[in-house]
Amino acid sequence: MQTRLGVAAIVLGVLGVAAFHRAPTSPPPPAESMQRALFDEVVREEPAARDRARDDWAHHRWSQQDAFGAFERDRISGLAGQKGLSVQDLFRVVDLGLRAGWPGPDGKPLDVSTVPLRPRASD
Repeated sequence: MQTRLGVAAIVLGVLGVAAFHRAPTSPPPPAESMQRALFDEVVREEPAARDRARDDWAHHRWSQQDAFGAFERDRISGLAGQKGLSVQDLFRVVDLGLRAGWPGPDGKPLDVSTVPLRPRASD
């Protein structure tokens, strides 16, 4: 009997806390008129980031793409915080730009190829 009362008290306590602490709301997505400018800002450093990844992983193309992906994730996370947007919305803008063929900072289409995984030998 005491166990049931204890469980009931815990459940009521959790429900009480949940009633007064609502889940945070996500920011609204960027306006359509802002998407191209956001895309340009996200990909501005892409050529330099790809060069760094090539230098770091000179003999392993998959790792070059993996390293670039980490850079892009960090870049998007930082910009999302600065702009008050969600990370998912910025990734969506990049996806939209890639699908639409928006050029990168050098005026050329961005590289959208994927290198097959060829695992490295263990060090």
